[in-house]
Amino acid sequence: MPDGAIPGSMNRMKPTPLDIARFGRRLGTRSEGAAARREIVALLDALPDGGQLALSLHGVDVLSGSFADEAIGKTCQLLASGAHGNRSIIVTSPSADLTEDLSDKLAQRKLALLCRVDGARPPWRVLGQLADPLVETLRLLMERKSATTKELADALGIAPNVCHNRIRHLVRLHLVREERVGASAPNTQYRFYAIT
Repeated sequence: MPDGAIPGSMNRMKPTPLDIARFGRRLGTRSEGAAARREIVALLDALPDGGQLALSLHGVDVLSGSFADEAIGKTCQLLASGAHGNRSIIVTSPSADLTEDLSDKLAQRKLALLCRVDGARPPWRVLGQLADPLVETLRLLMERKSATTKELADALGIAPNVCHNRIRHLVRLHLVREERVGASAPNTQYRFYAIT
């Protein structure tokens, strides 16, 4: 399995598509990226809480690090800060090569995104920076579609508090969703869902 690759999982929500090629086939400058970011953020904010934006790289020939960071990296930074509520972003790409600069820029920001690459097995991979234990937890949740912290901890053979820390990090990055299902504080119960 390639580094950062995630086994296939079924979509749980209908994402709203945005073709990045609408900004051009060869995307290279920060100013182009800033213009694209304004549209991406407006579309993201127009989604309902829990909505998902699918950024498609199909039709793009060149995606430079400058454009990728300005348009997508900065948007993901805002997303991770909580500025856009419980929304999420995924990327689809015709090739892994096209996502390399984006992945590097996300890693520099200590962020991550899920990317579906056409023809890859498994189709989902992580772009950016995500430690191996977090990738392991994310893979398991994507296989199961949903789980509680206890269910994940038992399956991974780790302590519940360790699993809780992992899953909280994934939630902060908007790579998984959480839903309160049980008692209120201090014994609040959550169920976590794959975003793909």
